[in-house]
Amino acid sequence: MLGAYKHFGGAIALNHADFTLRAGEIHALLGENGAGKSTLLKVLAGVHTLDGGTITLDGKPFIQGSPRMAMSQGVTVIYQEPSLFP
Repeated sequence: MLGAYKHFGGAIALNHADFTLRAGEIHALLGENGAGKSTLLKVLAGVHTLDGGTITLDGKPFIQGSPRMAMSQGVTVIYQEPSLFP
């Protein structure tokens, strides 16, 4: 992800974010409320599309549009679901 930009009305959710992942790595995404963590994951999962910037996957452009499209490219997100554990 290079120069990722996403806004909702006048609120900027991602401001030219750069993010790189490599196979076999484990990452944690940390930040304060409103820092853009959920937006970044939702962009990768196909829930939101970027307003600017690029995403590549294995050297090819990542085609945004829907969660189904993201899954067809091998990308999925597992969301925290607190109700699963008592």
